[in-house]
Amino acid sequence: MKKLLLLPALLLAGATTSQAQKFVRSTAPAPATICYSRPESMNTQLPLPAAYLEQQRDGNRTAAARIEVTYTDFPPDARAAFQHAVDIWQSLLISPVTIRVQATWTALTAGTLGSAGATAYYQDISGATRSGVDYPVALAEKISGQELNAASEPDINARFNSTFNWYYGLDGVVPAGKYDLVTVVLHELGHGLGFIAGTRYIAPNGSYGIPPSIFSTYIETQAGELLVNNPAYPNGSAALGSQFVSNQLYFNSPLAKAVNADQRPRLYAPATYSAGSSISHLNESTYIAGNINSLMTPQIGAAEAMHNPGPITLRMLDEMGWFNTAIRTTPLPDSEVAQDFPVTATIVSDGTVTPGSVKLNYAIDNAAPVAVTMTNTGGNEYRGVIPNPGLNHKISYFITASDNETKRTYTAPATYQPGVATVARYSFFVGPDVIAPLVQYRAPNYVFADQLPLALRVQATDNLGVASVRAEIFVNGVAKPTITLTRQGTTNTYLGSLTAAGAVAGDVITYRLVTRDIATVANQTLSPATGLYTVNVVSFKAAQASYANNFNTTGSIDFVGEGFSIMQPSTFANPAIHSDHPYGNDSSLIYQLLVPITVTNKNQVMSFDEIVLVEPGEPNSLFNTPDFYDYVVVEGSNDKGATWQPLADGYDSRFQADWLATWNSRVTAEGNSTALPAPSLYANHSFNLADKFAQGDEVRLRFRLTSDPGAFGWGWAIDNLNIRTVVTGVASELQATGGLNVYPNPSAGQFRVRANFVRPTSGLEVLVRNMLGQVVFRQAVPTTTALDLPVDLSQLANGLYQLSLGNGADAATRKIQVQR
Repeated sequence: MKKLLLLPALLLAGATTSQAQKFVRSTAPAPATICYSRPESMNTQLPLPAAYLEQQRDGNRTAAARIEVTYTDFPPDARAAFQHAVDIWQSLLISPVTIRVQATWTALTAGTLGSAGATAYYQDISGATRSGVDYPVALAEKISGQELNAASEPDINARFNSTFNWYYGLDGVVPAGKYDLVTVVLHELGHGLGFIAGTRYIAPNGSYGIPPSIFSTYIETQAGELLVNNPAYPNGSAALGSQFVSNQLYFNSPLAKAVNADQRPRLYAPATYSAGSSISHLNESTYIAGNINSLMTPQIGAAEAMHNPGPITLRMLDEMGWFNTAIRTTPLPDSEVAQDFPVTATIVSDGTVTPGSVKLNYAIDNAAPVAVTMTNTGGNEYRGVIPNPGLNHKISYFITASDNETKRTYTAPATYQPGVATVARYSFFVGPDVIAPLVQYRAPNYVFADQLPLALRVQATDNLGVASVRAEIFVNGVAKPTITLTRQGTTNTYLGSLTAAGAVAGDVITYRLVTRDIATVANQTLSPATGLYTVNVVSFKAAQASYANNFNTTGSIDFVGEGFSIMQPSTFANPAIHSDHPYGNDSSLIYQLLVPITVTNKNQVMSFDEIVLVEPGEPNSLFNTPDFYDYVVVEGSNDKGATWQPLADGYDSRFQADWLATWNSRVTAEGNSTALPAPSLYANHSFNLADKFAQGDEVRLRFRLTSDPGAFGWGWAIDNLNIRTVVTGVASELQATGGLNVYPNPSAGQFRVRANFVRPTSGLEVLVRNMLGQVVFRQAVPTTTALDLPVDLSQLANGLYQLSLGNGADAATRKIQVQR
């Protein structure tokens, strides 16, 4: 499991905040939790939930939650089963925000029924049950009462194995040997809703995300010790790892204990840690087939119908926030005027608010808190007043409320998870303001002449309020008119266009941002603090049909970008393109070739030597899926950079076995790799431009390294770039020398690929595609005259695949069969 992040400085620095409420998107898509099959026919059936039956009986199809599904390659009968599972969950959940699911029907690895996970996580959301923790986006949107992801973006991404012997019926009467799709969908959606621990185990060490997932903050040992924020089990330690494989972990939920004879639900923590399964399930031996709480165990057997999440799972989800009383308030800003300060809050409860429980608790400086019962002003609105404290005082406060159903007390800001001593409070200062605005802005180092004016996007906040954001501009040292950026609605975003009138390629634009607040004596922030931002104006060169560069000699600048440079690390024999070492997380580094390439024929090949040490995705994960983390990709554009498309799928350290071994040789508890490569790790890679572009296209090319907010490592190196027309076709040469041989075929998944060439041949790769055309295996081939390459596909499902050896479109192919 991955996704290890640092808490924002605001949370680490102290106990108070005067900033407006923010929604912090914590992570990129997390790895999916996997549901495995068990071969036995269990012959069990759970009853449908009472809430679902009541809806059906009363004819009331208005669900308390709405789930919308986008299907990819789902057959009609599978869609019907999926919708039945959706209907069940809709009857059990409460959310004002639509939950969006992307469901894909595809071949998965042997024994895998399905996988699912949230597409994003958020922390510090208004109405949260705990501060400083990650909430899966569907739960975060339910708690906050608003869309956090884009409306076009799914909240849950789920995949289901198209090769299984499925039962699509809705009645739960599953024949022996078949697997009930309704059950598996219900299970996987449960993970996407929040039933996921967010842990990682690299023997002997265990770790959890920073911030931790809301689920993980409830995990306890058999002795009742919390695992998160416990000095006895430091994050990334062997002590923590030993608990992850102890078979004795529990979820300490008062709500779940109330439906489980006052016993903590037992989690799945087997002696052999299972990535994507351990801890994110209930214990299989405790909640056996037929038990009403068996849905969220790690394996689902044949003839096992579980159309009911069970009371334990439902109460665990409720504990994390699916049943909630949200206190939504806008924190008060600092003030230079001494006065009474009204505090208002909206209380939105899934039950009923306990009368008299809504209280405003405030303290002046370090005095003891004073509790004031807030007045209901109508509907869900409440009001309380902090009396005039006078000048030069700091006021801290929080709001509490409870509901009649769970008897829980909720706070705003939410309390921190157990084990954190920090006390969350809103705060503001009354008196003369001396705090300068906070400005966040990242300046580019270049701009294309044909893309002027340069767009400016600035984030500016202030404890009182921002009065103005301006840009002072110079072109080649000559002052240009100052521009004022425009605030976007009530957000902290300010936009403007740096016109730099008359600027052409070769010019240099310099500028600085001047941000002032609304204080009586204005405070000012300069960005940068000293000097000016510098942006070079560049343009593309004339298009060519070929290009070569070994980066060993200095000369004209053919590349521009950020996060890359042409350099020679101390252990390398010559210069090459290098990304930042290490590269940063949550970023996109781009290096663009300024020489467009004209596509002239079908054998035009782009090749280069490279080393890729970027975070590998989960085994067997595919490009552009949630389990595919950091990656590098080569992209081209035939519309002058308006749109870009990959020349081939992006890839990571799994692309070469020696890259992956190097990455894994030095991995920290947080999942980062500190391994440094040797030049011997260079491998050749090639792409055929005609695979993506038509003859006559003028193509701009770029290298891109994209990372998520999780682990990171050394990065990417690129050398000996060559774009040329390949004269001798690989496919025809293989035919002349005896062809491409794959044996044994069929096999259990382990093959050898043999081929002979007339002369040393480079730039080749072996690709294996499934019958949907998706690349499931890729291996670069070193320069050779006689190839004898082992290929291991034993992790793939039984079936036919297509293997190719070649260079882009110029390749020889063979069908192979995996048969166990």
